[in-house]
Amino acid sequence: MKKLIIIPVSLMAISFTSLGQKGNMTFFGDPILTDTSSTIFIPTRYSQEFSSSNKIAFWGDYYANFVIYNFEEDVYKKLFDKDVFIESFGARQYFSLQNGQKPKSKNITSNWVFLLVKIEDSNRSGRIDEKDASVLFAVSNKGKNLQQLTTTNENVISLENFEAQGFILIRIQKDTNDDRSFKSSDDKEYYFRKVNLSDLSFGNPIELWHVYLKI
Repeated sequence: MKKLIIIPVSLMAISFTSLGQKGNMTFFGDPILTDTSSTIFIPTRYSQEFSSSNKIAFWGDYYANFVIYNFEEDVYKKLFDKDVFIESFGARQYFSLQNGQKPKSKNITSNWVFLLVKIEDSNRSGRIDEKDASVLFAVSNKGKNLQQLTTTNENVISLENFEAQGFILIRIQKDTNDDRSFKSSDDKEYYFRKVNLSDLSFGNPIELWHVYLKI
């Protein structure tokens, strides 16, 4: 008589396709509290074997996805429909000394969580790597209303949190030679833009103007 064997898999996140990459396995990272009343973002990470085989480990530390866990209702969901490459962040990136606040990630504001995400092989190299564009996403700190704010035509390389002033400031790398591949040796033009925290609208580009004098 054959026995029915049930293998629990609820504590492991498994994915077999991701943006043209090889089959991979993901696992949970450290939970991040984004809303004190209800919500924790639990990152999933690519396995070391997947990172090594795809050379992901050589160019940065990335999450594959987030599990959005509402601990009040005891329910959860995935943030992205399919795995991507999200620049990792946690709760120790900077200290806010205003009003005795605890350490907080610069990616998290009172209402929003901001993500830098590689969503596609923009330069058609056959894999996602450091030369592909990072796109700015925003999602509410309860894991709702996910919005893509920039495109793969430019590369968002950093963000700074000025919540007390009502905005974040992002630094963007231009694709100056229009090859959809972002290299520091070829694409040397950068600029800043603010993103308004009230409505996610963009401010004017802050650029350096280079004037060359013919002698």
